[in-house]
Amino acid sequence: MRKWSGFKLATAVMLSGLLMLSGASYALADTDTTTATAGTTAAATGQQQSITIQQALTMAMANSNSLNSAASSVDQANNNLDTTQQQTAGTLNFTPSGSSTASTETALNNLTAADLNVTLQQSQYQASQDSVVYSVYQDYYNILQDETAQNTAQQALSLVSMQQQQAVLEQQLGGYSQYQVTQADQSYAQAQTDLSTAEASLTTAYQQFDKLVGLATDDQPVLTDQPSSFTPLVVGSLDAEVSRVLAASPSILQAQNTVVADKTGLSVVSYVTSANYSSADSLNIAENNLATTETSVAQSERDMYATIQNLESKQNSLQQALATAEQNLQAIQVGYNVGYNDKLDLIEAQSTLATAQQNLLDNDCQHQLDVMLFETPWVSSGGSGS
Repeated sequence: MRKWSGFKLATAVMLSGLLMLSGASYALADTDTTTATAGTTAAATGQQQSITIQQALTMAMANSNSLNSAASSVDQANNNLDTTQQQTAGTLNFTPSGSSTASTETALNNLTAADLNVTLQQSQYQASQDSVVYSVYQDYYNILQDETAQNTAQQALSLVSMQQQQAVLEQQLGGYSQYQVTQADQSYAQAQTDLSTAEASLTTAYQQFDKLVGLATDDQPVLTDQPSSFTPLVVGSLDAEVSRVLAASPSILQAQNTVVADKTGLSVVSYVTSANYSSADSLNIAENNLATTETSVAQSERDMYATIQNLESKQNSLQQALATAEQNLQAIQVGYNVGYNDKLDLIEAQSTLATAQQNLLDNDCQHQLDVMLFETPWVSSGGSGS
């Protein structure tokens, strides 16, 4: 009997899945007692827990209902194939061709469907694993980005607050008009709104992450990892990458299985002529659906490659902007210490640096996530698509 032993166990502990990212393999960490109970321990002691990406991966795998369901579907498909093989053992001892009995046709179709379903469920289970991995990175990075965005908004608020105060003072001294003061007031109000929006976005990001990894919805753990160093995507042949994705895509496999099943139904001559005509129509539809799916997946893969290339083209300028902002802040800080620059100059330099840091982090995170989508595009649909 064909079995995939340990699927549910693998779902619970998630010890051996590999994620391919930019040509590097990221092995998921083994579950241990300390990691599995990290949230409980932190809650009991009142401490704010720290979570690495590897810990988040382990927690999310154990917490994923969709992954558990996919594992059960694999077991069910294998059991169904075993049962079908036993049921057809006395009926189907060869591959029939030409005229055959109705029972032989039924046996062949049932066995073909059961065998194809095993392959499909195995593919969808692996895709579900990939999807959980992507979701962890996406939600983890969302928090990092929202934390940075909140800091940027806070720096911007500090800047416009001082500019507003300066505008009022300048008006009192006769240097600014009421219109300029009104503009400063509007900028301050907008900065307050931007900060509130950033804070709300961070709260939502934490809630989504908590749900994914199985924490209480009000937990805000410290995320200790940052995106790995920026590594451009190296593709020797885009056509080869497209072919690889087409071969591994669960949605294409499902469409292919439909074609195979319909062809199997047409490989024998049914006693019911109208049913045979119906199968011919079904096969034509299935083949068209397969071609459409392949075209769609291939185009999406090429579009994603272009998106990644665009992100990579911006990286150098973003890094340079950060370096310039850091150098400028250092110079302003020195000038401020000796009385050459004022407080407004210093706050403005700090705000510029915060913006540069956010822009670079956003590009880094988006690049890594898009590379994951390029490698395993089905993760965007929860593991069942592409």
